Amino acid sequence: MSLGIRTLRTYYGRCDPLESLDPSDDRNLDLDSFGPVSVRGIRWVDRLASKFERSPRPVMVLFTGLPGSGKSTEIRRLMGRLADPDGAHFLPVYVDAEVQLDIHNPIDVPDILIAIILQTERDVLTKEGKDPDGAAQDGFTKRVLEFLKHTVVEPEKLTFGLPAGVKLDVKLKTEPTFRERVRRVLATHLSEFLRQAREAMLGLESRARSLGYAGLFIVVDSLEKLRGISTNWESVIQSAERVFSGGAPYLRLPVHVLYTVPPALIARRVEDVLFLPMIKLYSKEGELYLEGIEVVRELVRRRIPDDGLAELLGPDAEQRVERLIQWSGGYPRDLIRMLRAILEVSDYPLSEPDFARVGAELEDAYRKVVSADAFEWLAKVHINRYVTADEAEHRSFVDSMLTNSAVLRYLNQQDWFDLHPAVLRIPGVQEALRKAGESAAEPQTE
Repeated sequence: MSLGIRTLRTYYGRCDPLESLDPSDDRNLDLDSFGPVSVRGIRWVDRLASKFERSPRPVMVLFTGLPGSGKSTEIRRLMGRLADPDGAHFLPVYVDAEVQLDIHNPIDVPDILIAIILQTERDVLTKEGKDPDGAAQDGFTKRVLEFLKHTVVEPEKLTFGLPAGVKLDVKLKTEPTFRERVRRVLATHLSEFLRQAREAMLGLESRARSLGYAGLFIVVDSLEKLRGISTNWESVIQSAERVFSGGAPYLRLPVHVLYTVPPALIARRVEDVLFLPMIKLYSKEGELYLEGIEVVRELVRRRIPDDGLAELLGPDAEQRVERLIQWSGGYPRDLIRMLRAILEVSDYPLSEPDFARVGAELEDAYRKVVSADAFEWLAKVHINRYVTADEAEHRSFVDSMLTNSAVLRYLNQQDWFDLHPAVLRIPGVQEALRKAGESAAEPQTE
């Protein structure tokens, strides 16, 4: 092996499947503009931006995608475009729900609105050249605390004060008892709370305009990661459904806002959710889609150069890369995941058993999240290329299979779904397909 430890360390660092790339990162590839056609159906940054750039009134957009599909990168690209002084010139505000909310337990409208307004206050204060921590004890924080004190029947029994230096949104995230007290009070005075929240956002919008911006653009990211744990999975998803169903009226703001939402909501009562698809490797009819193959090949090259791949994979490196691409199903995170697995092997170039083990480990990971009672439903998805929850029992399959990337979405003129290649190869799924009379030929992987 001629690859030194420093080179391997560099490649390893460039292949982190959990890392979200900034659009300026040299590893980032604009998937929708790389070739003559979009391998995800449309140019997604144009689709998203047009909703905000062309509307004379505040717009709310719900956006989702599987973890590692490029959603956060597209959001960053969108924020950069909308902030452009020669373009829309909005002041973008980024709210990371994973940092500012408890995404492992049920959510509610007040949690989200308070996090939005406080982060917006901080960003506006920063642009004004003021201390952003001033939002912790003044501004909307002060208004909320005063509101809570004056609407409680017996205020002496409830304490809503904040210790010095403690932020309201942090306390709401980290202290469940405090969060429930606040929710309980605000639920009985929701109209007044929403009025005050709207007034606060209008005031911040006005301050942004006085700084020369066209207005505010709010992004609430990471809400798609709402999933809870085994003991509260259903209650967490139901809370997201309650918050975002029916057009999410309580989360509509007097400014432009984009919310990310869990993929499972597309099979519930939540409408008009934009779902970022995978890179298409095959057409809906099963024909090889060469443009998609070329794009994924470039994704590999952006992480590990061709000469490095040749040393890692040997003389048949290109054939092996093609197999990795097929195994990934066009899912960027799984592709990067397998590249990192290759970099964890001891001897190079990889032997065939070591290379095959990389694919086998990916399959094992998916087998662990697919239960036997889902085999028949998964077979129907593969046959029909469509996800449905027409029976109550199927809803849990949709929740689990989309959340765990066992079912992938693609887009031509219309959207369609198929199984992750690793899921398609599960013997139980193959047997369900045979029973359904479907030819279960796998994508070519050799």
